[in-house]
Amino acid sequence: MAHQAIYRKWRPMIFEDIIGQGHITQTLKNQILTDKVGHAYLFCGTRGTGKTTCAKVFSRAVNCLNNHNGSPCNECEICKGIIDGSIMDVTEIDAASNNGVDDIRGIKEDVNYVASLAKYTVYIIDEVHMLSGAAFNALLKTLEEPPEHVIFILATTEPHKVPQTILSRCQRFDFKRIKNSDIIVRMKEIAHGDGLTVTDDAYEMLAALADGSMRDGLSYLERVAGACTGTIGAKEITAALGLSDADSAFEMTDALCGGNVDSMLSVMDRVVSDGKDLRVFIDSLIKHLRDLMVVQVSSDPASALQCGAQRLERLKAQSKKITFEKISHAVSVLCEAHSEAKWVKSPRVIYELALIKITKPELDRTPQALMDRLSAMEHKIEHGVKAEPDESLAERVKLLEDRLKGVNAPIAETAKEEKPAPKPKRETLKRLYNPIPEEELNGENPIVKAAKNWSNAAKAIVADNPPLGAFLRNRSITIDRDGIILIYKRDEGVARSIVTSKLANIQKSFAKFTGQSFKIKVAVDDELSEDNYIDFWNLPAPAKEAKQPDENVDPLDTLTENFPEIVDVTDDREFLEHNFEEDSFSQSNFGDKEEFLEQKEMSDED
Repeated sequence: MAHQAIYRKWRPMIFEDIIGQGHITQTLKNQILTDKVGHAYLFCGTRGTGKTTCAKVFSRAVNCLNNHNGSPCNECEICKGIIDGSIMDVTEIDAASNNGVDDIRGIKEDVNYVASLAKYTVYIIDEVHMLSGAAFNALLKTLEEPPEHVIFILATTEPHKVPQTILSRCQRFDFKRIKNSDIIVRMKEIAHGDGLTVTDDAYEMLAALADGSMRDGLSYLERVAGACTGTIGAKEITAALGLSDADSAFEMTDALCGGNVDSMLSVMDRVVSDGKDLRVFIDSLIKHLRDLMVVQVSSDPASALQCGAQRLERLKAQSKKITFEKISHAVSVLCEAHSEAKWVKSPRVIYELALIKITKPELDRTPQALMDRLSAMEHKIEHGVKAEPDESLAERVKLLEDRLKGVNAPIAETAKEEKPAPKPKRETLKRLYNPIPEEELNGENPIVKAAKNWSNAAKAIVADNPPLGAFLRNRSITIDRDGIILIYKRDEGVARSIVTSKLANIQKSFAKFTGQSFKIKVAVDDELSEDNYIDFWNLPAPAKEAKQPDENVDPLDTLTENFPEIVDVTDDREFLEHNFEEDSFSQSNFGDKEEFLEQKEMSDED
């Protein structure tokens, strides 16, 4: 007979052999005994927890001619026929490879036929979440109202991928992760049946590697049994599976706690030399740190960790050397290194850098590292270790607290805070700004007058260049000796580019309006210093002798000259020529006898 894998050879045949899922097996047995079997079931859970095994046992139990307290007898002709495959009334389908709508249509056609020998036709669809959307839709109606002789059992590791319309039509059973103690009990039964000699620490290691999966644990046991000829111990498991031994994790943790970089690098070198996978080693180190954390915070670490007495004592002894903040800092740094190492060609450098940060937290400026250093100081105080005589512990703690609160206090040997150097004064480029001499900066300067009338000038420019309206109206400006400077914000790049490209047209229109050839410049607000922003509205008038008003000067011209900003732009073309000759009028003639009535006479007549 061909060799069978251990997990297949020792697959449970009755409900009582399915370990760790008593809440499910008891419910199924009660349904069989009371004849209240459902038409559709959904088995959910992680890999290796017994979903498919439970479905096969249930398919035999509902058809068994002589069940024992709800479990199949495995001796009647129906049970034997289902086991050896001679009875075709139980069909197992792998949805991973049969996920099309045509596969489900075949099931829809077959359900119309009654079972050949068994009472029920059972369809076991494994990894049902792999079905396509069309296949789910094809299965929906059949699953909702199947014939009385049909039972569907759906199994999946990812129930969230199953449509809600399918979930609502099934009885859902969630399979739990199997406890390490239950895995060890089952492994001992199988090892005894196969004649294997396994030590207790090996059972504990295999159960920890299984991580709640019975099948994974048995697969590891088979690999180790094939590599060893005698007794299977922890060392044999480490060598056969390429794992780092538990001593390496303890040694690495001691190096991290003691700040010994040389010891840490020595452990890393040994792990690499032994051909171990660094990612697996870092994973085991993270799990080891988690165990230390549980020992520190749990009142019953033995039940929480489910490990042997010897390992538990070592964990308790080491947990006294490490602080909770150190564990938090180490796990955070190692997890970050994990995500970075997969993108580089030499992950060893990434992992060693992370371990150095943990060993020497003063090289790391993160809040976790600062908390690590602070907790180390507190640990020294609690154990009676005095600080160095040339350092003030209180001052250092105060600096650390300020740093954690967001105060920009540098971590130094003294508490003196250095004041930041003053920022150099920003200078404006000469090409952007040509300063006006102080004696010329007054209200009579032609550039000042043009700036005061910029609103009207902008209207005239926009009249000649309509697309520029959005970029020139209500624009902040300043002045220099050359002319007007248009000011834009840094994020107005498009507006600056458009105006810069049309500067020639803008200056032409501006010269046409003002009668003078002033320049128009474009600048960003942060390119000019505060001194470059001229308040041309409040400039003093130039000192000059008072003169008598000229009677020949029109007052409106004086108003326009002094206050150009209040005089709106008017286009002569808006006035229409009017022919006064055609519309001329004269006083009407009422005749010789007609006279105008006095107001009094009109009132008397009324």
